[in-house]
Amino acid sequence: MTPEEILMIHQAATDSDLFAQLFAQYKPLVLTVLKSYYIRDYTRDDWLQEARIAMLKAIARYDGTAGSKFGPFYRLVLLSHIRSLLRKHLAQKRAADTTAMVMANPGAILPPSFASGQRIEDNLVLRSELAGYVDGLSPLERRGLLVVLENSDQATRQAYRRAIERSKVKLTRYFDEQLN
Repeated sequence: MTPEEILMIHQAATDSDLFAQLFAQYKPLVLTVLKSYYIRDYTRDDWLQEARIAMLKAIARYDGTAGSKFGPFYRLVLLSHIRSLLRKHLAQKRAADTTAMVMANPGAILPPSFASGQRIEDNLVLRSELAGYVDGLSPLERRGLLVVLENSDQATRQAYRRAIERSKVKLTRYFDEQLN
């Protein structure tokens, strides 16, 4: 690389116009690299922002005096940054496994008929998460959930059918989020 290009790269750390120009120059490389990765709830803008952060790191560490090119160096820094994000994301995903508690008395949260009559994943229930879920239900949805759990008569089920359906959707969504 020429000394002028190296100087431009180092000036991009403090000059936002030069930084935008440099980022636009390497955006095709960024898009190619980002195609291979996925993190739940990350939008394209989030990924591009992470790529900008990686570019700032690359600019700060780049020394082109030995004849190395900035593009391959930036690619390595970007890949390293993405792998760090993935490690962090996967560690957060496993956080529930490390904070799970065995419940001695699941009936403290669940109705007695549910706690005593059915197997609850070998009595492993995340108490705080279940309590948070139940707190998020409206009174009608709570009643609907109790109807389902206690297998009430047909007339009662019809009266709370819509609440039951909403509860099922919320319960399914809640457990899907916990598994992912």
